[in-house]
Amino acid sequence: MRIIFTLFLFIDCLLASYCFSQEIEVERMKISWEHQNDRVVFTASAPDDGWVALGFNTKNNIVGSNLIMVGVEGSKTTAEDFYVVGAGNPKPVATLGSKSQIEHVTGEDKNGITTISFTIPIKAFDKYHQDLSKGRKLWLICAYSMEDEFDHHSRMRRHVQITL
Repeated sequence: MRIIFTLFLFIDCLLASYCFSQEIEVERMKISWEHQNDRVVFTASAPDDGWVALGFNTKNNIVGSNLIMVGVEGSKTTAEDFYVVGAGNPKPVATLGSKSQIEHVTGEDKNGITTISFTIPIKAFDKYHQDLSKGRKLWLICAYSMEDEFDHHSRMRRHVQITL
């Protein structure tokens, strides 16, 4: 009987780690992600009314990052898929000959908190994007701004190493 209970407990833990999202908090910014089939759903909230950004890199560096920025103004949500070619120089991937991977973008400004969500493929299809396979270690760039214009500097930016 004890062996059966242990087996069920193991299977339950395995399924829980497979099905549920992970969540972190960085400087009052909350970020979560969940693998769903061939996509990852990211959700982030920040204590401000401006844009919210998540970046992905294999190194602890903004340069070489795939940076997803989302702004919310009223009922309009805008997202851009960037690749950071140099310090302070993010370029839309479309201008580099690629295409945006962002899908299913939503956003809301409520009570001074901006919450955004988007979906991107797990498998990168070019050098401007990252492989987001479950269990992979990456540097996550977490940032937010007071303004919705993407060329406005961040109020907060931190890099944290995560395991997807």
